[in-house]
Amino acid sequence: MRKHAKYRSVVAAGLAAALVLTLAGPASAGDTPSIWRSILLPGAGQAHQGHYTKAAIFSSAAVLSWVGLFVSQINYDRAVERYDDQKATYLGYQTSLDAGTVVRFEDITGTYADMTSTWDSAEHRYTWRNVFIGALTVTYTANLIDIILSKPETGERSAPVSLDVRADRVMLVREFRF
Repeated sequence: MRKHAKYRSVVAAGLAAALVLTLAGPASAGDTPSIWRSILLPGAGQAHQGHYTKAAIFSSAAVLSWVGLFVSQINYDRAVERYDDQKATYLGYQTSLDAGTVVRFEDITGTYADMTSTWDSAEHRYTWRNVFIGALTVTYTANLIDIILSKPETGERSAPVSLDVRADRVMLVREFRF
């Protein structure tokens, strides 16, 4: 559970890259409100530019990642508390034995088994917490890169279906935008 320094550096690097891209400047001065909206809430800048599908994807990913992080952090904290309780009980057996109190061997081994099981549970929850931190980092970084590189929707639409005539074939082409 002490591997958090590695994950913090990955998160910090991702956020630093997003910040550098943001500070590098938008494609045009008119995009600045979109960037700030995207920093506050992923997808808000895309919605401001008129890219509603992208906005829905980024905002959904951010909300799901935040909820997942919140729930996994609570579960991790609870698992660590259970582990600490089991550890205190296990270490208390030594105090009892030192004082001359008889402690059943089954109690000691049962507590040890519970303690190791609780440790494994805490490790599992810690892993999920880090997955959600990574998902948030990817969501925010991709969101900022997208908002910096994309142009506002102008309202101009090309024909959704076109005919592509070539020497050896004729193709009906449909354009998808999101």
